[in-house]
Amino acid sequence: MVAISTSSFGGLDIEGLVAQYRLIELGSRSSIEGRKEVLESRKEALSELDSKLLALYKLGERFSDIILDVFNSRQGSSSDSELFTVSAGVAAQPGSHDITISRLASIDTRVSQQYVATGTNVSDSFTGEQTFGILVAHPTDVDPNNREEITVTVSAATFDNKTNDEVLADIALAINNAMSAAVTAGTIDSDEQTVASVVSEETGTSRLVLRSGQSGETYSLQFNDTDGLLANLQVNAASQSTGTSGGYITAANELNSLFTIDGLAFTRDSNFVEDALEGVSIQLLGTTATTETITITTDTEAVKSEVQDFMDAYNEVIEFLNDKTATDGEFRGDSTYSTLKFQLRSIISAVVSNTETTDYNQLSEIGISINRDGTLYFEDETKFETALATNTSLVSDLFVATDGVAVALNEFVVNYTKTSGIISTSEDAVEATLRYQETRLENFDERLEKKVERFREQLLRLQSVYLEMQQQSAFFSNFSSQLSGLSG
Repeated sequence: MVAISTSSFGGLDIEGLVAQYRLIELGSRSSIEGRKEVLESRKEALSELDSKLLALYKLGERFSDIILDVFNSRQGSSSDSELFTVSAGVAAQPGSHDITISRLASIDTRVSQQYVATGTNVSDSFTGEQTFGILVAHPTDVDPNNREEITVTVSAATFDNKTNDEVLADIALAINNAMSAAVTAGTIDSDEQTVASVVSEETGTSRLVLRSGQSGETYSLQFNDTDGLLANLQVNAASQSTGTSGGYITAANELNSLFTIDGLAFTRDSNFVEDALEGVSIQLLGTTATTETITITTDTEAVKSEVQDFMDAYNEVIEFLNDKTATDGEFRGDSTYSTLKFQLRSIISAVVSNTETTDYNQLSEIGISINRDGTLYFEDETKFETALATNTSLVSDLFVATDGVAVALNEFVVNYTKTSGIISTSEDAVEATLRYQETRLENFDERLEKKVERFREQLLRLQSVYLEMQQQSAFFSNFSSQLSGLSG
């Protein structure tokens, strides 16, 4: 029996013929793939449009946020920023205020007497374990004067033939460890803990230093000297430290800042003051020799930046729609999205009726104009600044009045971006058509494989017939030769 080759047919490559046949048949598949690519591009464009409209919507919501009140953004300035700085929130009222600073708030600092570092004065005075308490300020809503006593235990080993410097270091470590444990336990906050250290003011000396966690009289240090260790060290002496003696650096009643604003006297625990002027924060940096000035104004640049962000978001939508509704765009011929572009432009250019004055009822009145392509730009920033300086509502009404452009845009845009909105409906339709095209491709591929296999089988059958014909031809040729020999 003659073997049948699957790779050739009369000198021809069968699999090559099969491959060519496949390519010819795949030609009709490309039209389905092309339709699918168009649909995928449209789906992506719809998603991108949704994102851009949502970004515009969120900025419109920001404009309407009465807490942010972006159109009433304030800025504070100082007549001498080396002595104090000023910042202002929306609650601040424009105007100027006189200020003098007589004293800065300081941290309560207590020091031991000064010791010869290598001496043994402290270890000679004590032989056993020593305990004392530090009453740390921990204000609460119920009790602004609340204090928590943090117990510090200094082991007996601390006083075992150690130098003054070593003993003081052990005491400082015991204090810091007790404070850390209190913070971990939630007894006090991390910024309230007393910090202890050992300093050497000059070579060969040592002094224990305790500092309160925060400035001001509220956070001044108080002690419960259970075993008399602090008294021996002079840390809790009721006098100011001078020379080598221990005591306080600043008296408790002088730890607060002291300043006047518009003739009224204020004292505060901190140098950062937020409650002297409504909406104004003041950072005290130094004392004044003369009366200085706090100035609160509308922050024109901040408001302008907010409006520019809104314009940029709007422009992105318009530019995107211009591109996608063009003759080669994903929305070409779709009236839904070409109409959207013109509706947005109509809202932006409309007259706003609920404004404080008819002199300011269109964006053009505050210097905002529309380009030929529908995008917005600042044509005259001076107009904007003048309107804002005159009355911030002249600007804000144009955007957030009941028919202001931001409010009107949001009421319109939400119809496109909401769940089951216009864009969502379009996406569902595209998705359904995509699934249909994918099914067509799957069916096409199945049919193609069957057609290719039938074509291969036909070629193989032809090959088989061809080989049989070759065998028969050879047989008759041989038979003819034998007959010729007999007749000779």
